[in-house]
Amino acid sequence: MPKTVRTLALLLAGLALAATTAEAQRTRGDRNKLTRTELDEGGSTIVTARDAVRVLRPQWLQPAFGRIASSNVRDEGGGARSVVVYIDGMRQPDVESLATVPVLKIVEMRYLDQNRGVQMHGPGHEMGVIEVTTVDKRK
Repeated sequence: MPKTVRTLALLLAGLALAATTAEAQRTRGDRNKLTRTELDEGGSTIVTARDAVRVLRPQWLQPAFGRIASSNVRDEGGGARSVVVYIDGMRQPDVESLATVPVLKIVEMRYLDQNRGVQMHGPGHEMGVIEVTTVDKRK
C-alpha cells in the first residue's frame, strides 16, 4: 500500500472517530437530558425512571437555592411545591410516578428548568418539569 494512501486512510479513520466521540460527549454532557445510552451505562442499580434520576441526575429533584413559585410569593398557597412529571405527555400526580416506569422502556428523559417549564406547560411548573418518553409513546 503506498504511503499516501495509508496516510489518507489513517486520517479519515481519525476524523470518523473524532466525530463519533464528539457526538457522544455532546449527548452525555447535556445535564438536562438522559439518553438511552446513559441509562444503559448507568448500572444494574437503575431499574426505574426514579432510580435513573436519583443516580444520574439528582439535581433534577432539588430546585435551585432560593427558588419560590411566583404564584406563592405572598403565601397565597398557589404555585408548584415540587417538580412536575410528564410521562409520554401525560401529567402525573407526583414525582413518585417515576417509580412506575421501567428503565428498559425509557427512550429519553428531559428536565425543563423553572423558566422553560412555565413557558412550555404554563403556571404551576415553577419548580421544573421532568419529561419521560417511553417506547409506548413512540409506537
